Parts: sequence; structure tokens; C-alpha cells
Amino acid sequence: MKKKTYAIACAVLAIDMKHSAKKLGIDIDYKFLEAGLHNNPKLLKEKLQAAIDEVSETDLCDRIIIGYGICGKGTIGIQSRSVPLAIPKVHDCVALFLGGDQAYKNEFKKFPGTYYLSAGWCEEKTEPMSQRKQWAWFGDKKLEFNDLVEKHGENAAQQTFDFLNSWQKNYQRAAFIETGSKASPRYEKFAQEMAEEYNWKYTKIKGGQALIEKMITADQSTPEILFVPPEHVIGFDAIQSTLSANPILDHKTRVNNTTAVIEIKDQKTHIDSYIKTGLGIDAGGTYTDAVIYDLEKNKTLFKAKSLTTKWDFTIGINSALKKLDQEKLRRIELVSLSTTLATNAIVENEGQKVGMILMPPYGLGIDKNIPHHPKSVIQGQLEITGRQIIAIDPDEVKQKAVQMIKRHGVTAFAVSGYAGSINPEHEIQVKKIIQQETGCFVTCGHELSDTLNFQTRAITAMLNARIIPRLASLLIDLENVMAARGIHAPIVVVKGDGTLMSSSMAKQRPVETILSGPAASVAGAKHLTGIEDALVVDMGGTTTDTAAIADGLVTLNEQGSNVGGHRTHVNALEIRTAGLGGDSLIQFEKGEFLIGPKRVTPVACLGHMFPKAKNALKFLNQNLQHHTTSTRKMQILAVTGSTKQLELTPLEKKIISLLKTRPHSIDELVLKTDVLSDSSLPLRRLEENFIIQRCGLTLTDLLHITGQFDRWDRNMAKEYCEMFCFLAKKQRRELTRYLLDMGVNLLTIEILKRQLDDEVDPEGLHTCPVCK
Repeated sequence: MKKKTYAIACAVLAIDMKHSAKKLGIDIDYKFLEAGLHNNPKLLKEKLQAAIDEVSETDLCDRIIIGYGICGKGTIGIQSRSVPLAIPKVHDCVALFLGGDQAYKNEFKKFPGTYYLSAGWCEEKTEPMSQRKQWAWFGDKKLEFNDLVEKHGENAAQQTFDFLNSWQKNYQRAAFIETGSKASPRYEKFAQEMAEEYNWKYTKIKGGQALIEKMITADQSTPEILFVPPEHVIGFDAIQSTLSANPILDHKTRVNNTTAVIEIKDQKTHIDSYIKTGLGIDAGGTYTDAVIYDLEKNKTLFKAKSLTTKWDFTIGINSALKKLDQEKLRRIELVSLSTTLATNAIVENEGQKVGMILMPPYGLGIDKNIPHHPKSVIQGQLEITGRQIIAIDPDEVKQKAVQMIKRHGVTAFAVSGYAGSINPEHEIQVKKIIQQETGCFVTCGHELSDTLNFQTRAITAMLNARIIPRLASLLIDLENVMAARGIHAPIVVVKGDGTLMSSSMAKQRPVETILSGPAASVAGAKHLTGIEDALVVDMGGTTTDTAAIADGLVTLNEQGSNVGGHRTHVNALEIRTAGLGGDSLIQFEKGEFLIGPKRVTPVACLGHMFPKAKNALKFLNQNLQHHTTSTRKMQILAVTGSTKQLELTPLEKKIISLLKTRPHSIDELVLKTDVLSDSSLPLRRLEENFIIQRCGLTLTDLLHITGQFDRWDRNMAKEYCEMFCFLAKKQRRELTRYLLDMGVNLLTIEILKRQLDDEVDPEGLHTCPVCK
């Protein structure tokens, strides 16, 4: 039996799609979903995916035309299953009728407060105006005026209706789009009546069906149409503000009635049919792991591990790759990278200094709502509809940006404005001005998310700007290593929701890799164990990440991931992450021990790499009386990277010169550089560029002392720990056990938080007397 073309579309498109198909002589089976689902994106996603699955199961379909655009992100996450999809790269049906997003933007600029209508819209919505006055929408519920009168009285009913119909004040014009199909006078008449009723202006706009015809005939992706191959998922490219198709490797996204979840499955997918061997690389805060994987046999062929070298990632990557089978390595066809570098930088509050430029709505105080420094509010204001109220002042933007650089050492900027996701013009203007004036990198909120809530967009943009150099450096180094080895396989990066992005996109939007490593861990745990119900705990050198698998499913946090106390607009698996790892810094402050969230190099590793580091311990032993209330200045610094790319200050040069002879404690550097205190030491820039590394007591050192781990210098760990014993007035065995138990307790609390996350505020456990 010959396979057919199916179309699943919004009922508003029915008239125009049928007209276009008839004109082109194409036979299509239609399934139209009720209009208005864009107001409830979750319901749209659920119904659209169910319709696609139903059609795909018939095995009589060669492709499915999707008559939707982005539509409030209701199409993001939709999967093609076994049948390819064709979907227009537009925001909604208005752009489809006008011929594309650019035509829509042009109309919006000319008259932003416009309510658009088409023949299909009128066909769905036409009711006499006398009847339309008798109901109003509350969310997706249709409220009858008479019902409200009966329940609450006429006065309350009228006030409710006045409020629910206040949306009409956001518009000043009704525009009927003439597409050339079934242009019955009654459709245009309805639009005219609507304009008259709401006291709007009326106009008729010339549209067309050219884009609809391209959608119906598409068999490959074009600048206007996205063709989604089987076993791909529809994504959103916020930089280009358009739809994208991403392959699914070892999992598939599924939507149930309430929550998006990730289903981890061992399955052969579309990509496996042409890629036989892949290279997996996981770059963590401590180790870089490399695996050659047979995608046909679902089997690990070779694996290796090496220390992550943040000052030059090529060293660590090459070290791991050298341990693999070189012949097999040359034949790999895909490189997949997962990493915790973005997560770690956020948790440890690292990365470049970012200045935040904000354009909030009138009356909103930003000090409490956006706890970031430095930040500055500038002139420039939009209505929620995107209509400009106050224009940008270019001179003010230049002044504020230069001021932040001079006063705060800012090297990047984040720009976010109220209603910026609806009309990004202000954000785009500010970005251009800052780049021209300063040459600094700028991230705008609308580039990363089209979701409302400019404060969360601002935080997301800030984090993206902060961590760009780190992830870009990793990807560039990885590309250089691959090129030097003659490997030209494409490089993809695991995102926090488990899907993939290209390396070029990851360089621009590293914030999307938040929870990349943990997402890969969840998939790996399910794959290796086959367990359908489990709590996955991944404790690395810097963080501990926890996620729950129930019936093979992991919840997708569509509200945006929360990392290091920052709520973002980045979709990720429902994973909790905390600054607790094997290399978390242990400190003794005012009689109390603290673990994390800062990561340092274990002193056992320091002793292994730098034999002369024992001289630093000797100095500390001789001056222990200076550290009775704090061990902060007992931390040791060592040179690990190159200074070639930085122009050092005289004091920075002196510090590097001293550290090149051997590692020094902070206290010793204060003495030898003649500064007043450790706060006067210019260490931040040297650490951010990985020229120097900070070393201290960690859980890894304690495991060396107990003999449970034996990789580096156990004696160095013992000697350093003895100083903490002196300050805490405890025996080494007693203190070691106490600190390890403390680490276990913190880990237990994180597991409890993960389990209680859906029922109570997990952060309340910190104040719970029982937990304490």
C-alpha cells in the first residue's frame, strides 16, 4: 500500500492548508487540533505528540506536516519517532500567513498593538459579538457571564469580566490578513465588527500561502522550513531565535499529562545506522575520562583516565587519549563531550567578572530580586506588549559600561530588559553600543530564552557571560587535539536535559551545558545497571549530583535548572547539585570545621607533583601560632600554567617568581612580598587563568591518611593534617574520622533533599534540629 502524507495542525490553518494542497495537487490526510492551544504550551505539546505517535504507528505515513510554529515553545521537545516531520521556522501562525518572522517583525515595528485575524481564525472563532460579550477566557477555561451572576452576583460578575477583558486595552488595531483563500466577505466583516466593538482601528494586510506551500512540499531543511528526520527531537536555538532538530542517542523525551520526563533506554537509533564507533569524553573538575564505544554492539571497547589540566586542556585530553587503542581511535566517527566545568564554575562562584545592565519595569526594585554585583539600571522601558515607552540613551550606556570596567574590573556584560523576549530591540541596541565602546563580550537575555521573567533571563545571561571563556577554551583545545591526531569526526556536547548541541553552539551558549556531566551520569547509571527505579548519586571532585529514576524516567525541570542557588531558564533534568566533592576544601574557622563548596588540589597531589612543597609545610609548622582562629592563610599555592597570555603587574611577577622556586603558603607569600595582608595579594586573575592552583586539606587527603586511597603522597597529607589536629586539639585518627563522618553526613543530607524535593522545601533541612 502506498504511504501517504499526513498533516497535524492548528484548526486556524485548516482553510489555507486545504486550499494550498488542492492547488498543488497533493493528497493529504488531515488532523486538526482545536485553536488556542498555544495559550497552554504543555497541553499543546501533549496533544501534538500523541497525534504524531498515533499517525506513526499506522506504518502508512511517509511524512507528517506540522502546522505550528514555536507557539509558546509548545513544539519544543516534540519527537519525530519513526516518521520525518516538516515544520515551519516561525513563531506562530501570524508569521506563517505573512510569509515569515521577518515580515511579522516589520509589521510589529510599524504598529505593535495589532490584533491579527485570518479567514481560518474567523472560521474557528466567529460568533456574533452579542454572544462574545457573554463569556470570557480565564486561562484555558471559558467563563459564562450568566453563571458568574448566579454564583457571585451581577456586580462581582461584571467586575470579573471587566478584568478578564482588559487585554483589549493592549491593542489599538485589528488587521485582517488576506491570504488569497476563500476570502468570503463575512470573514472580513467579522474583523471589522471586532475592531468597531473594541474601538480599534481596522486595516487589511496582504499575506499569502507561499510559506504554507513550502511546508507542504518540504523534504529537506531550508532557511524557512525545518525537516526533522526520524528519532530526532525539535529544539530551540535562542541565538538564531528559531527551531532546530537534534539527534537522540540513548534516551527519548516523553510527555505525560503533567510533567516532561526523560526515558532512559538502551535502543538502536537513527544516528546508529551510519555511525558505528564513537569517542566519549567527560571533562570533570578533577579527571578527564575517555571511552571508545561500539554503537552497533552497545559495548565499551577501551577506556582511560587522566587528570584534568585546566591551564591547558590539551595536556589532560592527550594524556587520556594516549592510553586508548590508537588504531581504533583514528576510526571514530563521532565525538561526544560531557562536562561539569560550567556547573563547577557556577557552584564555586568562578569565571570572568560580569557587569549586569538592566532595564526593569517601572517600580521594580532590583537589589533584592537580582542579587548580583556590579549591576546598573539604565534608561529604556517597554510595555509588556513590547511597545516602547522610553528609548535607550546611548551616552548613558557607554558611561555605565566604561564605569563598570574601571571600577570593578568587568570583562563581560549581561543585558536584560523587561519584555525583552517579546521585543529584543532595546537589548540588541545596548549590546551593540557596549561592544563598539569596550570590545567586551555581551550576552543578552533574549538570546538564551524567550520565556517571560526578565530577572531570571538576566541571571541566565550573567552566568553564560561568566563561563564562556572556560568552556570555549575546553572546546577549542579538544578541536585542536582532534585535528592534530587527524580525527575529523563531528563534536557534539551533552546539554543539561540530555540532548545534544554542536560544539560551535556550545561556545556561544555554555550555560546550556549546566548539569551536562550529571545528565550523562544518569543515562550511564541506567544503561550499566538496567535498574528502572533508583536514586543516582554522582560524587566527583567538586560537586555531588543526585537524580531519581522512577519507572525508567527522570523528570525534566521545565521551569529551569537551579545551580549554586541561581534559578535559570536552562532546561535540564531534575538534578540537585551541591558543592561537595572529594576535593572540597576543608577549613577550620573560629572553632568550627567547614567542607566546601570551594574545590582545591589535595595536598597529597601537591606533594606528588612538587617534592619541594614540604618546605611550605615547614614554614607553616614554625608559624602555627598565627592560625589559631582560621586556616585560610594555611592554603598553599603552586604554579601550574603559563603566563604568556597575560601582561603581569610587578607584584604578580614577584608572586610567580617565588612560586616557581617551590609552592608557598599564602601566609609565607604575605611575608615575602611585603604586603599588609593576604587580601592585598593579587591572586584572583592568576587563579582564573589557571596560572596558579590553590591547594589544601580535602576528603581525598583523609582517604590517603586512612589508606582507603593510595595514589599520591600519603606522608604529605599526614603532615598537613597534623597542623589541623593541633589547632582543633584532636588526635589525627580522631580528627580524620570526625571529618570523614562530616562528609558522609553532608552527603546524606543531599540524598534526603533529593527525596524530599517534591514534598517540602529541601533547604529547610539545614535548620532542622534533627538534621543538625
